[in-house]
Amino acid sequence: MSTETLPASGPATDGEHGVHVPRLVAHRGAPRVRRENTLPAVAVAEALGADTIEIDVRRTSDGVAVLLHDETLGRMWGDARRVSEVAWCDVARLGNGLDRIPRLDAVLERLDGCRAVLLIDLTDPEDALVAAATVAGSDSTVTVAWCGLPEAMAVVRSVLPDADAWLAWESLEPPTPADLAALRPSTLNLDVAFLTPRTIRAAHELGLQVSVWTVDDPEPALWAARLGVDSVTTNDLATIRAALAAAERDGWPEPDREPTETEVASRAQALAHRIAHEVIAFTREHPVGSVATKAHPADLVTDVDRLVEQHVRGRVRAAFPTHGFTGEEYGDAPGDRHRWYLDPVDGTTNLANGVPWTSMSLCLTRGGRPVVGVVADPWRGEVLEARRGRGAVNRDRQLRLDDTPRSLVGAVVGTELDGHVPWPGFGAFLDALASRSCTLRVQGSGTLTIAQVAAGRGIGGCVSSFDPVDHGAAVLLVHEAGGVVMTESGPVTGFPERGAPFLVAHPGAADELYAVWTGALRAGR
Repeated sequence: MSTETLPASGPATDGEHGVHVPRLVAHRGAPRVRRENTLPAVAVAEALGADTIEIDVRRTSDGVAVLLHDETLGRMWGDARRVSEVAWCDVARLGNGLDRIPRLDAVLERLDGCRAVLLIDLTDPEDALVAAATVAGSDSTVTVAWCGLPEAMAVVRSVLPDADAWLAWESLEPPTPADLAALRPSTLNLDVAFLTPRTIRAAHELGLQVSVWTVDDPEPALWAARLGVDSVTTNDLATIRAALAAAERDGWPEPDREPTETEVASRAQALAHRIAHEVIAFTREHPVGSVATKAHPADLVTDVDRLVEQHVRGRVRAAFPTHGFTGEEYGDAPGDRHRWYLDPVDGTTNLANGVPWTSMSLCLTRGGRPVVGVVADPWRGEVLEARRGRGAVNRDRQLRLDDTPRSLVGAVVGTELDGHVPWPGFGAFLDALASRSCTLRVQGSGTLTIAQVAAGRGIGGCVSSFDPVDHGAAVLLVHEAGGVVMTESGPVTGFPERGAPFLVAHPGAADELYAVWTGALRAGR
């Protein structure tokens, strides 16, 4: 069994244009042609000329290494049990014909003598132990590499000290020598959402190759190639290979012209709408698995926050590879004059405590001006969306606030705490509203506090510090619905200054509410 490390010299280079031509990694075989992680999928990937064939490995209850991505058999094979609780003889009966779950040793035998590398992806240390022992005991000559979670890779290293390991990387910060010490990887393996020129340069300087996953469209694949990645993992090997071959043959494409703002905005709005519905489904269905703290004990982050951000970053990168991105959990990625701002879960404390009042905020800006914004409310199943100059909608209903005079009496105003404490002037604001028979609400999501005003729910809302990550989409919604956005110095037409307290209001009550709010701010100083 060959476990030699892949060459560190990088991918082939197109001499005329100086662009790296990355190797292609077939993700789970060829899932666009045959069922993922089956022998037919592996065979098709080999026939299509994959440089590397990636598979996922789990173990059965009796210690057989088999090809399967999920912990359970449900998604692919219609059996809700965990594969680790099912004996191999029962696993082997699932499916029909050649579309069955294969053993890892059968795949090693099938690829014996094949030029492609077999990349085994692992998430569980016990699965890793069984997989590594299977490879160690095989007579196959196929070259094997390994990727997955650090705990699983440590187990592989203990069984196969010379194994070619790929380091999973989920950060916009590039790796350092200290990050490599334990695993001694050959390759940095990262989601396209985290791919930056800085990371590629740093990895190559450390002698690492860079592999990016999962790229199924030509535009981000060509973009990644131009940045200098060494390999691209894809579900659509034929399409990506054809795009790279055309670029080698005809020259690496440059845009004939920069898309107009209208074209970008139209594509971005359609993408943001789809993302919002994907996030709604995920947030509702994915139980909170872990809760950690960030800046202080009341500043919470969950696995849902991170998973949603990673998904959204990847979706945006696939459609707009040159755009910049700023997210709540993973920070800034460089880009052109366009920048997306994302808060994957606004109201994480609510989510962690089972309170169904959270949202996702996604906003595209161009040159610092908001262009498209969506707010997804998982618990109402709503997507509030706005596009500059085109209005705001909730489902297909136009959101429009008229300028009919409104009284604060009997009305509701929303606000949020400054983190977990009242903002200066909070008490004075509460008292002033109470004296006018107006109720103040603190719900726990600044995004929804502002966005609800655009939807006509409540007469106004205020937050102690503007941040486009949290509030950009909601502010655009208020503007496009005809509401008023104000800082202490008066109305603003775009974003408030970062860090400034701001107020949004129904236009018919804006003057009175502004006077109450600014008075409270002065009292709090």
